[in-house]
Amino acid sequence: MKVALIAPTVNEVEALRVIIPCLKRVLLDEIIVVDLNSTDGTVEYCAEQSIRVLHQKTRGYGAAFMEALETTDADIIIEFCPDGSSLPEKIPDLLKKIEEGYDMVIASRYCDGAVSDDDDRVTRVGNWFFTTLINILFHAHYTDALVGYRAYRRSAYNQVHLNTKGLSWTAQQCIQFAKAGLRVADVGADEPARIGGTRKMKPFKTGIEILQVIFKEFLSGKQFAEV
Repeated sequence: MKVALIAPTVNEVEALRVIIPCLKRVLLDEIIVVDLNSTDGTVEYCAEQSIRVLHQKTRGYGAAFMEALETTDADIIIEFCPDGSSLPEKIPDLLKKIEEGYDMVIASRYCDGAVSDDDDRVTRVGNWFFTTLINILFHAHYTDALVGYRAYRRSAYNQVHLNTKGLSWTAQQCIQFAKAGLRVADVGADEPARIGGTRKMKPFKTGIEILQVIFKEFLSGKQFAEV
């Protein structure tokens, strides 16, 4: 099966110089960097590494993935944070679980003894709260519904209807996969602190956005067709 890794970037060249050489390209048929107006050399570095760059048209984390997904026919999609917080060495573990028959595999920061060096008290409580809320409302069993490092089948993605353009993309994805009755697994994965750059996520603003998506999905009551 064809595997595509998608990485959204905004001025991440410092991290890319560390992370890209660590990617085992033999496992990846395609790497797509979705860039939003970087000015630090991100695009130029990707070109040097023969990595395809898609210039993002609409601002937003979810928008980056929607635009990239329209340009690839890959069977397996890996969503990857190129700021240093996603460990390249966990990719084989994600793909192995997919091969076992799961529709989505999440690189969880909160299972199998994994730890996050990028968490602070606010984000740790927020991650726990939103993951718990999603589990209760949608009868799911996630340990980390917000992490941006995960792999899934394109066939499963085609069964749901993701449309949020912001950082609530990961939450909506978890919700809709649960509503569709798709098979999901966790793989414990440490989250190192980001390398350079600045955190794009604003906790309060993002929290409100996630809450809006959660309750919109709950009130819709829509169930998708099962596999």
